[in-house]
Amino acid sequence: MVLVSILLGSFGQLGYAQTSSDVTTHLVPSWIKHNALKWSQQEISDTDFINGMRWLVEHQIIPVEDIVETEDSSIMPDSVKKIAYAWSSGQVPDIEFIHGIEYLVRHGVIELDDNFVSQVGQDRLAQVSVQNDAKKSVVIIPVFTASAYSEHGFYSYYEGKCSSICLTSIIYTHAPLGYTASGHGVDVLGSLGYYTLTDVDVDKNPKVLLQYDKVVLLHNEYVTQKEFDAITTHPRVVYLYPNALYGKITVNYNANAMTLVRGHNYPDVKIRNGFDWKFDNSGFEYDTQCKNWKFHNMTNGIMLDCYPENRLVHNTKLLKAIKDY
Repeated sequence: MVLVSILLGSFGQLGYAQTSSDVTTHLVPSWIKHNALKWSQQEISDTDFINGMRWLVEHQIIPVEDIVETEDSSIMPDSVKKIAYAWSSGQVPDIEFIHGIEYLVRHGVIELDDNFVSQVGQDRLAQVSVQNDAKKSVVIIPVFTASAYSEHGFYSYYEGKCSSICLTSIIYTHAPLGYTASGHGVDVLGSLGYYTLTDVDVDKNPKVLLQYDKVVLLHNEYVTQKEFDAITTHPRVVYLYPNALYGKITVNYNANAMTLVRGHNYPDVKIRNGFDWKFDNSGFEYDTQCKNWKFHNMTNGIMLDCYPENRLVHNTKLLKAIKDY
């Protein structure tokens, strides 16, 4: 406690003693609330607050998930100060204060030591890697969905730029996946040792999934009936992205083409899920921050309630949950 006070310097006098119960019953030690309150009331400068939070993060006293700067900014938003005040007053839980600190880290307001970031990254990678797991896990790469979002694909029809002729699209097996086809998800999980198959692999040989103990589904929005059946009957599936298994397509491999036959308001505007799948969770796809993510149990697996594409790479807890399921 004395050491912390000395290292924080002008960050302020710590008004509360740290006890073992503070650490075990809270995500953030309660004695930090005193300083958060003083900062929110402008009794501590932004610079001193930033320096203090940097020290606490680097000494792993404040458990943040996001430790990588993704945007360069030196602006301290008032919203974080308001969160600090609300947290210090007991109006919001610890996790909200942590999210505020993570925001400052992501935006470069709190600049963490490069060696610290590197070491934590290596440690976390070891925790979530499946390279040495005895059980085999496979990710299905959504090439059908990537094709649907391609130029002159399904979305040209949806946006009124093309007639129904655009509901037949070329299958691009090597095109960039991007945000809509889980490009980051494929890269992250592939780097952690997950096996990969494409939609095409599963459609041509649905039984191939039985070779794997766990299937991880991404934003596989457009699939064939055979692929749908293979996924929904596998005993252990992680439905990682909302809006998967949404549009039913048929495939002509001789013409290297796929055609939408049902779903996404087609052929009737009242039709949403092309398979009438009772577990459709497309409403969750608009939560892209995944601040309070949760997996929900379902018949043959678990389903995430947010769209994790831009959060997956830094979210160790989420990656660990996928691995441990």
